[in-house]
Amino acid sequence: MDYEAAFQRERKARKQAESILEQKSRELHFANSALKENVESLHFAVEKNKFLIHIGDYGINRPKLRDFLPILLKNMMSLSNMAFSAFIHFPFNSQQSHFLSPIYRKPSAESDEQNELSIPDGDLKNIIWEIEALIREEKILLTKNIKIAIDNQDIDTVIAIPIISLEHLSGILILFNNGITQTQAQLLKVFESGTKQLAIIMEHRYQDDKLLESYNEISKTNQALKEAQKQLVQSEKMATVGQLSAGIAHEINNPMGFIKSNINSLSNYLDDFIRYIKVTQSLSYQDHQPNDELINIIKKLEEIWQDVDMNFLLGDTKQLLEESQQGIKRIIDIVGGLKRFSRQSDDQKEPCDIVLIIEEALKLASNELKYKGNISKEFQTVQLIQGNSGELLQVFLNLFVNAAHAMDEQGELHIRINDAQTGVKISITDNGCGIDEVHLESIFTPFFTTKEVGIGTGLGLSISYGIIENHQGSIEVTSKVGNGTSFNIFLPYTTKKVNLNSTEKAE
Repeated sequence: MDYEAAFQRERKARKQAESILEQKSRELHFANSALKENVESLHFAVEKNKFLIHIGDYGINRPKLRDFLPILLKNMMSLSNMAFSAFIHFPFNSQQSHFLSPIYRKPSAESDEQNELSIPDGDLKNIIWEIEALIREEKILLTKNIKIAIDNQDIDTVIAIPIISLEHLSGILILFNNGITQTQAQLLKVFESGTKQLAIIMEHRYQDDKLLESYNEISKTNQALKEAQKQLVQSEKMATVGQLSAGIAHEINNPMGFIKSNINSLSNYLDDFIRYIKVTQSLSYQDHQPNDELINIIKKLEEIWQDVDMNFLLGDTKQLLEESQQGIKRIIDIVGGLKRFSRQSDDQKEPCDIVLIIEEALKLASNELKYKGNISKEFQTVQLIQGNSGELLQVFLNLFVNAAHAMDEQGELHIRINDAQTGVKISITDNGCGIDEVHLESIFTPFFTTKEVGIGTGLGLSISYGIIENHQGSIEVTSKVGNGTSFNIFLPYTTKKVNLNSTEKAE
């Protein structure tokens, strides 16, 4: 047996096996190294994303920058293993002073607390201010070699990362360490990218705040305009009341005159009633009177009855009281209409009977209209509309007064109310002087008027247009010089249909 050959074959096989084992071990080593590298890279990527997500939280939770930067530095030190950090904050408002934070120590593995160290005057503070000057000049990430001890630890490197938003240096993040590893150098690029993202978020927040501030100012201005509009509407109401005041006074004086006359007559009647009652009462105190004496008393009563014309007094007294009651009601209606008209609008809408509103407007304008011709009415039964009765009263009163000013003594004012299924159509037509075609497009413009100075304010039709528009309605005008003017108003129904016998009320 050839032992030598067998030995050689075994030796060769062993070497081949060792070679294969060595190759596989090497491959496994490289695979483990690559896996470790990938795990580290993945861990780095996860931590990087956490850091960037944390910066994104600044835009969501909207903390103050000065309160956010210490938390951001804590994350940066935990991620990069830097020894110390600090920051400088420069507010957008130049009237506010800048803020230099204390030195923050890297949180330990045992405690998550971020220890703070005060910065005494001396080399460390001087280094920080030198870095600020360089950052303001360069406006980029800065790495500088230094030689200083912080909390008994040697520090030879300082890194400063600027936060620049809207071309304003808002802050500087400062990191201190003894040397910089390759991983830390890579992380500095992440930190620089993160601060740029933070600057963009700050810009968006600044724009949002400005937009909100503008919105609040616009809201305040809009509210002020609404208040001014209310005052303008109220002023126009008072101007209309001023125009109508003489007529209203006349309308009130008429019933007051006959009420006063009636009261004087009733006072005289009362004296006669008292005289007759006293004589009658004397009979009750005279018992068992002779017939002749009783007959004399009865004759005396008969004489008094005839002397004062008691039959007339009894009939006229009732009539005078009824007339006085009607006069008082007339005064109450005029004063009530004035109160409703003059009341400042509160923008509250309620179910309104358009016929009753027009009738009330006609009563208030009656003294302006009664000397200008005839008023004809053609009212259909219509449902209630949702509106502000005081504002609508102002519209119709203004149109009636304008019609009175436009007509002469042979005037004709025709008012028509029609049910148009989706709303109410109101037509107010006069045969007055009319409006020139060149002025028709301007009559709803504030302060435009064709009347003489002192007669109109130029606000009546403009305010009326706004009121109708606020009721989701429309108002149109047609006119021809010498033929008259017609205003056509549409007011939509917004409530459940309710049949009212408005025609009977109008008639």
